[in-house]
Amino acid sequence: MSESRRKLLTGAGPFTREWLAANLWILGGALLAAGGYNLFIIPHDVVPGGMVGAAQLVNHVTGWPIGLVALCINIPILVLASRIMGPGYGVRTVLAMTYISLIIDALAHWRGSAAIIEDILVSTVFGGVIIGVGLAFIIRGKANAGGTSLLGQLFSRLTRVPTGRCMLYIDALIVLASVLVLRDLSAAAYAIIGIFAVSRSVDAVLNGLDASKALMIISERHEEIRDVILNGLDRGGTVLAGHGLFRADEQRQVIFTALSRREAVALQKRIRDVDPDAFCMVFEASEVLGSGFRPWR
Repeated sequence: MSESRRKLLTGAGPFTREWLAANLWILGGALLAAGGYNLFIIPHDVVPGGMVGAAQLVNHVTGWPIGLVALCINIPILVLASRIMGPGYGVRTVLAMTYISLIIDALAHWRGSAAIIEDILVSTVFGGVIIGVGLAFIIRGKANAGGTSLLGQLFSRLTRVPTGRCMLYIDALIVLASVLVLRDLSAAAYAIIGIFAVSRSVDAVLNGLDASKALMIISERHEEIRDVILNGLDRGGTVLAGHGLFRADEQRQVIFTALSRREAVALQKRIRDVDPDAFCMVFEASEVLGSGFRPWR
């Protein structure tokens, strides 16, 4: 692998400022994720998918430490994924998985498995949010916490099925197994709530609570809409030249712009007032970088 490709995949070299920041993100994320599992999720036998969830089931049957079992499951997956998908998953992912596993077992040894919050629903939601924030921190550190995300990427590469769908299938199998092992149908309901809390908090940390919107607008009164964007919202955009499919000689002006969620709602209302016949497509923009939005980092 070339040096430039290695840096693109794994970040800057060792002992640099970027390297230190990435490792702090990973360590902080591992502390949060492991704490979320040990303090809120595991005491109530909630199994919110993932390899830690699978390790919980093994622990329920054998009594083996959850962290150690999770690490033993993750390492072969990582080795296989590195062979098929390249070595970009390397050292930082191993660190993240090891940190989480060691901290889970250390907390279990130090404080046992008593729940901090007795209400299982509140504990599941609170734990899911903390785990999600921790996983987002690990992703910020350019690493992967292993589990279904890594396995999902691997299966997606092998089967051409989208990664998100592969992860959903794997988590569903683990949740179904939890019902069979724990013999408790309500466990599945709490597991689904936990999975939702984890995914939403990951998105909130990585993309912000107020995700941006991208809009494409086609209107005969594009000059008035342009004025609303420039002067009313103090935003910019790009005007693209296009033509219709039915009439190739009919030229169209297509406005493309990125706005906050609130600004997008305001613009849609103004478009409705200015030109009720306008055509507008609104896209979820997971991240917008540049002037007026999040700076490049």
